[in-house]
Amino acid sequence: MTDSAKARPHLSGKTTQISLPVLFASLMVAALFLSSSLLIWQGWQASQRALVHSAEAMTHSMGQLVDERARHFLSTASNTLHRLTHDPPRIGPDLERRNLRVMHLINALRSTPLISTVYVAYENGDFIIARQLSGKAAREKYGAPPRADYLLSVHTHWPDGEGKLLHYYYDAQIHFLAKNTAISDNYDPREREWYRQAMVRPGQYLSNPYSFFSNNQIGITLSERSNHENIVVGLDANLSDLDAQLRDLRPTPHAEFAIVADGAGLIARTIALRMPDQGDHAPGAYHSPSTGLEALSILDKHNPPLNQVVPFEMNGETWFGSRISLTSLGQRKLNMLIAIPDDDLTSQIRDDLSQMTISAIIITICLMVASWFIGKWVGGSVERVTRYAHRLSGFDFSPSNDAPSRIAEFQQMNEVLAKMSQAVRAFLSTMNAIGSEPRTDLMLEKVLQETVMATGGIYGAVYLLNEQGDQLELSAATQGAVAPGSPVHFSYPRLPRDVLRAPHPLIGERLAGVAQLSVPLNDREGKPLGLLLLNYPSNQQHRHGEFRAFVTQLSGALSAAIETRNLLETRRRLFDGFVHLIADAIDAKSPYTGSHCRRVPELAIMMADRMSAEGHSPYGPYHLSEAERYAFRLGAWLHDCGKITSPDHIIDKATKLESVHNRIHDIRTRFEVLWRDAEIAHLRRMMDGANQAASLEQRDEEQAALQEDFAFIARCNIGGEFMEDADIERLSQIAEREWMRHFSDRIGLSREEEARLGSSPEMPLPAPERLLADKPEHRIAWDRNRPPVEKNDPDNHLGFDMALPALAENRGELHNLTIRRGTLAPEDRFRINDHVVQTFIMLNTLPWPDDLRRVPEIAATHHERMDGTGYPRRLDASRLTLEDRVMAIADVFEALTAADRPYKPAKPLTATLAIMTGMACEGHLDPLLMRYFLEARMWENYGAHYLRPEQRDEVDIAALVSRLPQTAPPPPQPQ
Repeated sequence: MTDSAKARPHLSGKTTQISLPVLFASLMVAALFLSSSLLIWQGWQASQRALVHSAEAMTHSMGQLVDERARHFLSTASNTLHRLTHDPPRIGPDLERRNLRVMHLINALRSTPLISTVYVAYENGDFIIARQLSGKAAREKYGAPPRADYLLSVHTHWPDGEGKLLHYYYDAQIHFLAKNTAISDNYDPREREWYRQAMVRPGQYLSNPYSFFSNNQIGITLSERSNHENIVVGLDANLSDLDAQLRDLRPTPHAEFAIVADGAGLIARTIALRMPDQGDHAPGAYHSPSTGLEALSILDKHNPPLNQVVPFEMNGETWFGSRISLTSLGQRKLNMLIAIPDDDLTSQIRDDLSQMTISAIIITICLMVASWFIGKWVGGSVERVTRYAHRLSGFDFSPSNDAPSRIAEFQQMNEVLAKMSQAVRAFLSTMNAIGSEPRTDLMLEKVLQETVMATGGIYGAVYLLNEQGDQLELSAATQGAVAPGSPVHFSYPRLPRDVLRAPHPLIGERLAGVAQLSVPLNDREGKPLGLLLLNYPSNQQHRHGEFRAFVTQLSGALSAAIETRNLLETRRRLFDGFVHLIADAIDAKSPYTGSHCRRVPELAIMMADRMSAEGHSPYGPYHLSEAERYAFRLGAWLHDCGKITSPDHIIDKATKLESVHNRIHDIRTRFEVLWRDAEIAHLRRMMDGANQAASLEQRDEEQAALQEDFAFIARCNIGGEFMEDADIERLSQIAEREWMRHFSDRIGLSREEEARLGSSPEMPLPAPERLLADKPEHRIAWDRNRPPVEKNDPDNHLGFDMALPALAENRGELHNLTIRRGTLAPEDRFRINDHVVQTFIMLNTLPWPDDLRRVPEIAATHHERMDGTGYPRRLDASRLTLEDRVMAIADVFEALTAADRPYKPAKPLTATLAIMTGMACEGHLDPLLMRYFLEARMWENYGAHYLRPEQRDEVDIAALVSRLPQTAPPPPQPQ
């Protein structure tokens, strides 16, 4: 018998046990429940008795309100109709009195807001209709002017049967605006039910609801025959307007009510429209099924007595309904049907019941607290265990601080829960270390420490395979040390698909009372990653298979983390390799870029790391996280990746005439032709008997002039100093000289060259050619690859703001030779600057993760200026980050000091820093960051690696700093 069994007392008879807190709480809750239920039942019965009285009072009250509204509308409409039918000048057929009728008809519309249309129909088929134009749609439908508020339509029948429809438009003051002749719609009022009934019935006639001919809206018509003429006057009212007037009378949110007339069906409604099954079948009458008024339909079938409330069932719910007598309309008797759901009437009762229930709950809680205090001493242990269990179920695995229980079973349960909590805490800590620690070595140390604590071990170590797969090397150990005698690394033989499948032999010295467990760390494919080593006490607790299973599960999570880290690191190294490959390819593409793509990132990262290490920048506190530093490094390495698209002959354009080749050779050939022409001319003069000395002198003068002119063109082609106007004028004069071409320039061409020549006719041979030509085929226009860099370009989605040259390229010889400074024409300069545009476009097409989303911005902003005149987006200081400003300084410094540019000599430090200081004064570079760059002397570290000894001269930093502006620019934009 175990000790726990001995400690348990022997129980005989009934073994079911109930704790005192539960017993007291149960009795109190039961008593409260019975008393509360009785009170609620009594309240419900009283409420049911008052329910019918409440429904009767509500329906009668609503009937009075509706009757008052209906009486007001009907009396107003009836009086208006009566005035019109008993005043002949207002409705008579005399068309000459139309203006007078207009005033009366429109005033009739004004006096009764619910009236939408006024008709006057004559026995010959003529009619006059006055309607209000409410809204733009109504005006457009009837072709009314914008200021028209009323429309008078006059239809006149001619003796030949043809009809004429005229529209007269009036403003709000009934001033005539315009007249319009419309197409007759063949409307004949004599065919309408309201006309026929008014002609045969005395007094006023109310039609059934029907669809109006003019707008297909549903409504009713009140009509009456004039006592003086065979004229019928009608007033239209839309059911939607009547319904809007009655909608706010709904007594409860879900009540249904409707006004019905004998034989006319529904007149106004709140839920939907119900038309009669029989009645008005005149043309245009509207009929629809009974939908949306189910409760009223059921109430109508019950046919309740007038002014009595009756209950009925619909869809399993109780409703109360009544039929209430209203004011008569003409010869029709009006009633109102109203149905109210039981839920609406009992909402207050339910609220009262809720209050009673809340009160009962509060009393129950108080009684439960009282019972808890009564049974506290007896049930204290139960509560502590329950509280601890609830904490665990609520994901709180912190250790319990409760005092030990005097009851053995509860104390044992506490100890079990504590061990389980410790194991879960260790597992969560392990998972947290795996997921949150970016460095693999620190992650392994944290996971190993938690594993040793969770398993009650003594020592722990993690060995990982090296890249060659033949050595297990120590990667982490508890407390920075390994078990006594454990090696730092040991050989691991490579076998086919070698896997650590079994526990490894003992590693280190065997200690008394200490056991060792080695668990293989394998990836998802079973390939070995390393070994987890645990030294633990050799006791009963660690001899169970559950211990090994727990350690194996932890090692599985550790293996997955190591594999994921290795995979991410491999992918990152691969990506970095591609980035470096692109940068090296750009540097290798042209000798004119040298190692620019490698040096700029080094200098930029050097500056950012220096400020991050110091904890501040010229603008305040500054720190780069590892993710931000990596994004900045990628942006710096990729800052010129767009040069992949830049044409080589423009990047490498060392002379003005250089294209795919240096076209100075073509011009030299033309001079050779002119040289020989001078020689030939001399020989011909000799054959003609000219004076030999004079002829030789003329030839020598011409050839000497050719030598001088070609030498001048060659000097202009170099593109060094600024060209003066006199030089450009001399080039123009040289260009006017002609030479004779004897061979066709239309054969042996590529398709592109043929396309540029177009359909221009070929000059007959021999053809004169200018010595320096700017031909139409030299002007290459933009094709479909026109870059979207202009601010107003609809395809410009990235905010570029650059001036686009009129031509994609201009190869004109005179055009290029007259470049005043350098070798680049405006078209060439744009193609060079376009590399930043292409950098931004290319990088924005990549699916960057959130931590790298600024890489395109960093890479494509180094040519922006603080004053907003840079490119490609003209960003000013307020829109530039500190990293953008660092990139600009690094890019300029490297370009000025580079010694591997064939087109320019490398500048020494004094000249370079003086130029950059001037650029900071001119609004190009950040002056505060330039001051920091000068005073921190980072250019010395850079120069020690990349500058020639003769470039590293002594720099007067104080003099340069004194030149910088004292006014601080706008602070950098945050990342």
